[in-house]
Amino acid sequence: MPSLEVDPKNRLNDLDSRRWLQFQKSWFYLGAETPAEFIAFFTKEFCHDGQPSTTHPSANGKRSAVGIFPENTATLEPMAKSLGREAIVLEPSIVASSAAALDYVIVDLREIFQNEESYLRQAPVWLNRLHAAAALMKPNSYLTMFLCNSDTSERYLPLAWELGKLVGNFLTMKDEKIGCERGEDHAAAGNSTTAPAAAKHIVASGAEVMYCLNFRRDAEVIPPLPHFLPTPEQQHQQKASTESSWDERLAWFVVKPPPREKNVLLHPAKFPEPFIQQFIERFTEPGEWVLDPMAGTGSALVAAAACHRAAYGIELNPAFCDIIQQRFEARRTELPAAPIWQVCSGDAGIAKTYDKLPASFHYVITSPPYWDMLRMKGAETQQKRKQAGLLQFYSDDERDLGNMASYEDFLENLVKIYQRVGARLEPGRYMTIIVKNVKKKGQIFPLAWDLAIRLRGDFALCREQFWCQDDQKLAPFGYRYAWVSNTFHHYCLHFQKPLF
Repeated sequence: MPSLEVDPKNRLNDLDSRRWLQFQKSWFYLGAETPAEFIAFFTKEFCHDGQPSTTHPSANGKRSAVGIFPENTATLEPMAKSLGREAIVLEPSIVASSAAALDYVIVDLREIFQNEESYLRQAPVWLNRLHAAAALMKPNSYLTMFLCNSDTSERYLPLAWELGKLVGNFLTMKDEKIGCERGEDHAAAGNSTTAPAAAKHIVASGAEVMYCLNFRRDAEVIPPLPHFLPTPEQQHQQKASTESSWDERLAWFVVKPPPREKNVLLHPAKFPEPFIQQFIERFTEPGEWVLDPMAGTGSALVAAAACHRAAYGIELNPAFCDIIQQRFEARRTELPAAPIWQVCSGDAGIAKTYDKLPASFHYVITSPPYWDMLRMKGAETQQKRKQAGLLQFYSDDERDLGNMASYEDFLENLVKIYQRVGARLEPGRYMTIIVKNVKKKGQIFPLAWDLAIRLRGDFALCREQFWCQDDQKLAPFGYRYAWVSNTFHHYCLHFQKPLF
């Protein structure tokens, strides 16, 4: 690798600002050089006195040490060496006895955990190996783990989430990147020809996406390794119907939405109708009933009505209920004749709010507030909204989940709402939750994972999909000092209510 002029203030790697910024996008196209890109980002070529060197000549330091497990040496060792790093193969004996400090650890577990059986059998061993490797890492150094969730005819196991949360007990999980496999462009499974705007902007993927989970060692002393035991949710997880054809759907897609309507700019987090409509057409037939229990400005309701479904919603903020009414009136000529729709102003967490709605629904699609992130001070987008005279928060209502300070309280109340909604979902039918993991004060809170894991006792968890945004401006968060991605992907979690 040719020598580069290194920014003396760049403590993390040898990349210039342009290459740093390119890596910060939270989703990317998978390629043969993907592991090399991670090694180049999380290490400098030379270190000095146990810390990254600010100069390149070898006389001023030694080469960075990259920890690699024997199962990955054939692919990862040549990459590390080609980048001028020292590859340290972490044989069990070396991990147990070596005192050398590692600048970075990278491990590819995709071939090792191919299904639930291999995961449950080997995860305890690998947790011990990862824990031992973490003990050899320098403070503030990173570990990257590549793996995929497991999909079988029996059920879907989000093992990337399970293992990620367990490793997060002894390393700080900083972020995730989603690797998307390229494929031929084609219409998404279940998209009808009546929604060309949605299908037109879908980018086809391969059969899988890869999770790239990034952890940092922050503490000098790592806590003891937690015991690996299947959770109650794992042991009692519902099984999806074998009638579902999830292998036909896209793992990820890009939707380029039209500009937002003037009245819906008031809402801090609005989703484009073509994005929602593709799911409604995938999971329902014309005339069936769709519910959004957190309706916002009514994107799901408008999308449902546009494709001849009956649209129902619940919204806590009366101002947003008024906007929904205005949107339907403004689209009177565009929507099918006399569309069936209804929005109730109230709290989706209490039973009486549902009294005026139908007793059951054929599909639920919704997106929760991303905890209290809209109330985080200093966010650039929030400042811009304030200057423009737009709402920065959903509401000031104490019942609003977006106003809860405790993550655990927020999560518990959100799960209760989805369980209440699920009680009104027809057996065998689906619920889609659009959500993303949350980063707050240097810590990642895996909201999407936690929701999916806690709801598995009530629903069958199907494969997740990713909405990848490709029209957002990148910002150089943490430049020169720390890894902070620009989160441009949302989880689309699909659940099926058991038949019995």
